[in-house]
Amino acid sequence: MRSPDEVLVDLRTAWTAALPDRLLGLYVHGSLVTGDFAADRSDLDVLAVLAVEPDPGLLAELGVLHADLDRRHPDWAGRVEVEYVSLDAVRDAAARRARDHLIARISPGERLHLLPATSHRLVTWSTVHDLGRALSGPPPPELLPAVDPELTRAALLDHVRDWPAWLTDMTSTPGAQAYSVLTLCRALQRLRHGRQLSKRQAAAETIAGRPEWAGLVVWARDWWYDRGRDTDAGRPAEVRDFVTRLSADLLAGERG
Repeated sequence: MRSPDEVLVDLRTAWTAALPDRLLGLYVHGSLVTGDFAADRSDLDVLAVLAVEPDPGLLAELGVLHADLDRRHPDWAGRVEVEYVSLDAVRDAAARRARDHLIARISPGERLHLLPATSHRLVTWSTVHDLGRALSGPPPPELLPAVDPELTRAALLDHVRDWPAWLTDMTSTPGAQAYSVLTLCRALQRLRHGRQLSKRQAAAETIAGRPEWAGLVVWARDWWYDRGRDTDAGRPAEVRDFVTRLSADLLAGERG
């Protein structure tokens, strides 16, 4: 298997050659930057900041690039998550300007597609501004606008509010269940304690601070990092209860 850095170098080379006048910056974020990256499990998370708005024509070009990347790195096929956004979209969102923008996105289990650039995306954009690593272009703070922490917090709360519905729509694989638990653990640590942690770190803090959920969080952490299988039975009822209760708890804490 090629290393993550080899894949990222290949991605940078191909994308800068194909989009020379449109690519302003290419940034890696997520567990490869913040810690706890697992080569056989973790995704490569990349944000591409563009001078243009993604549209169907650009989507077709990007589809060719991703197909070529998968061909060259079959062990990483389906594990390179890239979000394409115009700089104008990030600036408008950070300035609270309500304008319609689109992003393009490809992620594990999701084909490359266009979708609205909702305020949800501010969580990712602000994280890249603060913690992202440049593959191409200037350092993130020199290109991306800073996002008001309260605006980022509101976007994260929107995520938390939507998670129970998203879980209903997800396939009930143990992978989706473990991801849901660990993602809510990260939201808990950021909203209650102001800490941007990796999945493993957030799991450890939640296990220590919320012993009533320790058993489920240990299961989710171990499944995610110790090569759990999608043929496992999982814990769908417990996960649904955890997500519903923790979401309600975090939202009630904001209202209180």
